[in-house]
Amino acid sequence: MNNNTLILPKITNQNLLAQYYSMADVFAICSKRENFPTTCIEAQCCGTPVVGFDTGGTKETSVYSENDFVPHGDVGSLKNRIAGILARDTSDVASKAYEAYSKDNMAKRYLEEYDIDGKKQRILLLDVNCKFSSTGKIVYDLFNYLKKEGREVTICYGRGELIKEDGIFKFGLDLETKIHAGLARLTGYNGCFSPFSTKRLIRYIENFKPDIIHIHELHAYFVNIKPLIKYIKKRNIKVVSTFHCEYMYTGKCGYAYTCDKYRRVCGKCPAVHEYPKSLFFDKTKQMFLLKKKLFKDLDMRIVTPSQWLADRIKTSFLKDKPIRVIHNGIDTDIFHPVNASKLREELKIPSDYKIVLAVAPDIMNDRKGGQWILKLAEMMKGKKYFFILIGADEKKAIC
Repeated sequence: MNNNTLILPKITNQNLLAQYYSMADVFAICSKRENFPTTCIEAQCCGTPVVGFDTGGTKETSVYSENDFVPHGDVGSLKNRIAGILARDTSDVASKAYEAYSKDNMAKRYLEEYDIDGKKQRILLLDVNCKFSSTGKIVYDLFNYLKKEGREVTICYGRGELIKEDGIFKFGLDLETKIHAGLARLTGYNGCFSPFSTKRLIRYIENFKPDIIHIHELHAYFVNIKPLIKYIKKRNIKVVSTFHCEYMYTGKCGYAYTCDKYRRVCGKCPAVHEYPKSLFFDKTKQMFLLKKKLFKDLDMRIVTPSQWLADRIKTSFLKDKPIRVIHNGIDTDIFHPVNASKLREELKIPSDYKIVLAVAPDIMNDRKGGQWILKLAEMMKGKKYFFILIGADEKKAIC
């Protein structure tokens, strides 16, 4: 603990995380760019209102007002927003969030999207993760809902722990993923160096024979995009693709920020050394043109969690594809208001202090904005506020 600030590593125990959300008086998000951050939804379902920087689709998560979000880097205005929201009656935040963001509401809307041109009995969900991370949790929630609806459903995922559960298949090979990441950094190409994992995935799809494939994330060094999409087109399999970031229509970037080269053609990338980074070569033009060719005639319907991202897609080469906004949903059996008084006592936070919470993976990196929270905490020293940041690298955590 450091004065008015506590920095913690990532918390994988979801029930414990719900206690932190419930204990907080306000949740602050200072990311440089987000599509529709799950943390904001989780916080509100636990009864905690949100404020933050107006970046991407972040402000769309609020069940109250988009005016609670301020320009990126404006810590002074953020301080005022925190004071303002603490002065309001926000006792109904959890009930509003349940209505908007339950996992069942999300799943119902996806089922409508699958069946838009006829009932789909066999559904394959594809993502980098399963059960864990924001997209992994979404995929697993969809999986369980679809089973209850009597659909034949399976998850194929590329990275993370091996999950031994019927209908879940980890096709990614961990060693190949590491090789893929290394070669991507050396060559500038990404989504090109997992041949064996990709063959395992295609073989599984061939045997399962899905009526529709629901694609989530395809970056993160676990699958070869070209042979996968070519196979899907060859088999005339319908696709719903949820864009959780901008990777699918840029040369490589998950977040293009102020760069608008994707509207024409990527190349001479200003973020070539950022994730998925290249150490030497800029191949963003080649990757952009490859994606444009692959996706142009793919039978694909696009879903975005935010209107902000939907509007961005409409300025890309995918502008003619059907696009629908479906907000992310979460497990409200876990994320709901809970009694966190014992946790507060363990942390020795005075009862008359207001708690400001921030949660993000690798929260201290530039995109996630942990440094802005620390700056805010420094500004508010001497006042009855306590700041908790969750998601720091183990070495940077101050427990």
